[in-house]
Amino acid sequence: MKWRRWLLALHRDFGFFAIGLTVVYAVSGIAVNHREDWNYNQSMSAETRSLGVPSTLLGLSPGEGGEGQLARDQEEALVARLTAALGRPAPPRKAFWRGPDRLSLFYGDRDEDVVDYAPSTGGAELVVRSDRLLVRDMNYLHLNEGRGAWTWIADGFAVILIFLALSGALIVRGRKGLRGRGGILTLLGVVLPVVAVLLMR
Repeated sequence: MKWRRWLLALHRDFGFFAIGLTVVYAVSGIAVNHREDWNYNQSMSAETRSLGVPSTLLGLSPGEGGEGQLARDQEEALVARLTAALGRPAPPRKAFWRGPDRLSLFYGDRDEDVVDYAPSTGGAELVVRSDRLLVRDMNYLHLNEGRGAWTWIADGFAVILIFLALSGALIVRGRKGLRGRGGILTLLGVVLPVVAVLLMR
């Protein structure tokens, strides 16, 4: 039939067009599905470093420098000395005490660089988060974080997937089509999400 040839041509062309978007949504889908096991957007590296106790950094009497023991200007000076010792080019976006022996410094626009400093030992734990190569961008598109025009592109892609599913089912004839093996597989594909909802909700 002539309509079948046209359907086959459209199925082929839309199939090629959808390859890139399918890979993006598939990879991101796998990443997001396992969000309980890992941070799907960022990787994290941790490092421990000795920066010196406050009395050494600020020239105070031994034992001084914990929470409540520093004046406002001394605390600001301590943060500046720690920043210099860490090699950070700019001061932290915010800094506050999380306890008597834990001063937290947050660097970067999104607090991706966090330093926990222990005045009693002079040690610091550095935690740096960085975007996962390509996966972060795929998640950005998949989760539609940018909104705007991408919403319409994503909707169009969804329509293309529906077309590919339906046209693929209509193109194949005979025992491998909807009247044979294809029909059985189609039924299984419909039953699977229904069973999943019934059992998991």
